[in-house]
Amino acid sequence: MTIELDEAEIARLFPEINEIKDPSLRRGVIDIWIEVAREAPWDRLEDIPKNLDYERYRPLLGHIRGVTRMAMALAEIAEREHGTPYNRDHLIAACLLHDVSKIVEVEPDPTGKPTDGPALPARKSPIGEKIQHAVYATHKIFEKKLPLDVAHLVLTHTHASNHRSKSVEAAYLFYADFADSDAGIVPVGGKSFAQRWELG
Repeated sequence: MTIELDEAEIARLFPEINEIKDPSLRRGVIDIWIEVAREAPWDRLEDIPKNLDYERYRPLLGHIRGVTRMAMALAEIAEREHGTPYNRDHLIAACLLHDVSKIVEVEPDPTGKPTDGPALPARKSPIGEKIQHAVYATHKIFEKKLPLDVAHLVLTHTHASNHRSKSVEAAYLFYADFADSDAGIVPVGGKSFAQRWELG
């Protein structure tokens, strides 16, 4: 199995990609999606679940778009209301790439129980078992010689990383990722990330 994508298909799946003004950055994001999709043990991106827990029913694609749009909205509002500057190209690129490695971190599970949603049953792949989440995406960003700041945003978006970012773009990605996740967890009775947050 493999997924063959072209530039037009990526623009259809992720229309926000056209908002990246830097042509080399936009091209790099497209190329990463094309390459990682070819390595994926799936037939379609639309079948890949967001995760293997409460959100196993949700397609990963919807999560990536949700995070991208939420992060952009946060950044635009903060800039309008508070004058907070941010790098729009870096934010969009990082949001679109933050979970690209998930398509090789999980594989179809033919023996898994139905997900009660459009995503198919899945299990961790060997990469998912042995490599920290977002490392492979970060590797691809370096391979394409995209900006260090984009690699930094992708690597630090997850709690699996022991490194945190101080940038405002990272804050928008981080909170959008949690907010979109909670939007999928709460309706199915799961414990939201907001509830899990440590106090004090």
